[in-house]
Amino acid sequence: MKIAFIEPHLELFGGIRRVMELSNRLVRLGDDVTIFHPAGTPCAWMQGLARTLPTAGLSGEKFDAVIFNDPPHYELALGSHARVKAFYILCLDDRERLGKFSFKIFWPRKGRIMALKRALSLPFLKIANATWMRLYLAQELGVESELLIGGVNREVFRPVPADRATGVFRILCSGDPRERKGTDTIRAAVEIVRRDHPSVELDTYHGKGIPQEAMAEVYCSADLFVDAQWYAGWNNPVAEAMACGVPVVCTDIGGVADFAFHEETAVLVPVGSAERLASAIARMIADGDLRGRVRQNALRAVARFDWDDSAKRLHRLLERR
Repeated sequence: MKIAFIEPHLELFGGIRRVMELSNRLVRLGDDVTIFHPAGTPCAWMQGLARTLPTAGLSGEKFDAVIFNDPPHYELALGSHARVKAFYILCLDDRERLGKFSFKIFWPRKGRIMALKRALSLPFLKIANATWMRLYLAQELGVESELLIGGVNREVFRPVPADRATGVFRILCSGDPRERKGTDTIRAAVEIVRRDHPSVELDTYHGKGIPQEAMAEVYCSADLFVDAQWYAGWNNPVAEAMACGVPVVCTDIGGVADFAFHEETAVLVPVGSAERLASAIARMIADGDLRGRVRQNALRAVARFDWDDSAKRLHRLLERR
């Protein structure tokens, strides 16, 4: 099949990782894949097997399928020459307002929520990237979708030997500065924990330009990975940490519901509570058996999420339409 993805950019973001992983595997399956984005340049942070072209070139070609994930791109998808036009729904960050939205009422960020509402109402093939999202779309919005759970690239994210400082309990988080990522909550929680555990050290990796091939060592150098996101379509950092064999404390959100189970594969906490997060971190510090148990269970749990399987499913979804 001839397949096109429409993207806003190819920078290092979780949604872009999903597109890159899927497009690479679709190419290996024999599909002709092009990623269109404004600059048209190749991805700089991971290898890409698909062609990359400027967005302006989309209208000059015919495709079997065109896939977009950024809601404002629904117009480009509608105007494209393709048998199948698909909305790959990566996140529903406006879901609290989505069901109440009216085109006649003023809303902050109206342009984006309007685009999301339009994209969900039009006859695209809708593809949800997590179980919670598929259920939410059906139950709250009456929108049917296909489920396309992603994977973890175990060539990149896997247990590897790593140096650990003696006498220090090292906590790792992504460090993403966006408010909804919860980094401020993590920092506040760590300060609370340090009252009783002064040897705790917090490190981050966001924005440090760490090559992908070095990320497993970054994860594996930590004793604990902590994530405090308010919401996510699919929580890549938590899944990556689990695949590297690092025990996890994370917020109890839909984005982890497919693989993070309380006291089985992670310790889950409510969103926005530094005190509850600190309590969970302190518990993990004190209980080595708990860390070991969730670590082993998580390694098994994330092993079933495979990009090759996801790409084959996507190919079938597009082919049978």
